[in-house]
Amino acid sequence: MRSEAVPSASSAVTPEMTRVSGRRFVAHIVDATLYFTLFVIVLLLAGTLPSGPASDVAVGLVLVLGLTVGHIAYFVVLQKRDGRTPGKRLAGIRVVDAAGATPTTGALIKRSIPLLIEYFYVIAFIGMMRSSRRQRFGDRWGDTYVIAA
Repeated sequence: MRSEAVPSASSAVTPEMTRVSGRRFVAHIVDATLYFTLFVIVLLLAGTLPSGPASDVAVGLVLVLGLTVGHIAYFVVLQKRDGRTPGKRLAGIRVVDAAGATPTTGALIKRSIPLLIEYFYVIAFIGMMRSSRRQRFGDRWGDTYVIAA
């Protein structure tokens, strides 16, 4: 039995609308590059603090929070307005709920948390290819879909 989210009969999202896997990969690469650049800048700024315990704590916090909470926040905050990150905007795709609207903050958080594991895209790709609506595991958990914008 598949663990994929099944939209209601009144769902605005059809399997054909979600056939954007190649564009999702492009968006993923763009967003990864943007986030990594921001992360490195903040890490370098934390590293410029005078040597000592405060500097060590700052660098440690940037590393831990940047690779967890910050990463999730990047996707949630940027997708909250219209379901698009810079990468999704460039690729011409967006995240929607079963009704075709921008997902709630809770749904965006649910769909983003698994990215901490799926980030290398192999796991995400396997999940998408096993889903009739090309949903990653995070999409299934958040009941979200990625469609052409």
